[in-house]
Amino acid sequence: MADPQSAATSKTAQEDDIDLAVDETDDVDSDFVSLQKTLSQKRRAAKESPESRLQMAFPFPFAPNIRPLTVSDCESCVALENAAFPNPDHRASGEKFEYRLTTCPELSLGVFCTVVPNQAKGWKIETLASAKAVETDRPDGAVSVLLAHIVSTRACGEVVGDSDMAYPSDWRSRGGKSADVGHQECGQTIALHSLAVSPKLQGCGVGKMIVKDYLQRMNSLDRTDRVSLICQDYLVSYYERFGFKHVGESKANFGGGGWHDMVFTLQGSQKPTPGGEPEKETV
Repeated sequence: MADPQSAATSKTAQEDDIDLAVDETDDVDSDFVSLQKTLSQKRRAAKESPESRLQMAFPFPFAPNIRPLTVSDCESCVALENAAFPNPDHRASGEKFEYRLTTCPELSLGVFCTVVPNQAKGWKIETLASAKAVETDRPDGAVSVLLAHIVSTRACGEVVGDSDMAYPSDWRSRGGKSADVGHQECGQTIALHSLAVSPKLQGCGVGKMIVKDYLQRMNSLDRTDRVSLICQDYLVSYYERFGFKHVGESKANFGGGGWHDMVFTLQGSQKPTPGGEPEKETV
């Protein structure tokens, strides 16, 4: 199978040669030259768009499946986390993923795609080895591959602290009962711990896809006022694009510290009051 990246590069080079061949001499109408340049710029912009890069990343049509994660996705989450976070101190462990996806899986989300092995020969991604079969005994052996995930818990404070980032060491024997650390069922803050996108797909719009979908889902939950997270300074502007507000440097020391607090206020679904007016407006 031809390398799609190489093929695209060759095609791009040919188109660039055509663009460079535009005659700008006095013999050519200046309006025509201007039009040709505009069309060339639009072609380049289309090739550099997230959608174009996304299709280039797959040797088959990309059809995402977005769903909450389950504890059976732990192995893929660990593989994705290890690939997406260069600093090991910033990664969640397999035990922590298992705790969070057992305790509150409804607060997680994953972007998956279906891969048929015979149609994806030579295609590699970090989570392919841990992908689960789409259906038992399916003839084509299709598997569901994790591309991006968000994993969260509930917290009582307005910003994420070290106690929210931790988990009780005896969680397996607690029978779902809350502890001083980790998930707080009564909390009205969603503490977003991990947003991970496969490095192969970063810059392709997958992060934007999962964040927007996740915020809409959290907006429909009861007893939920906000989504909060901590991030490094170079990601502050990234989260601000989605409506998160930077509320200052974080007191959290997780992974060596140096974090910043980000808060997204949820507007909630429209809920009629006794007077007939909605309490809140939909985002």
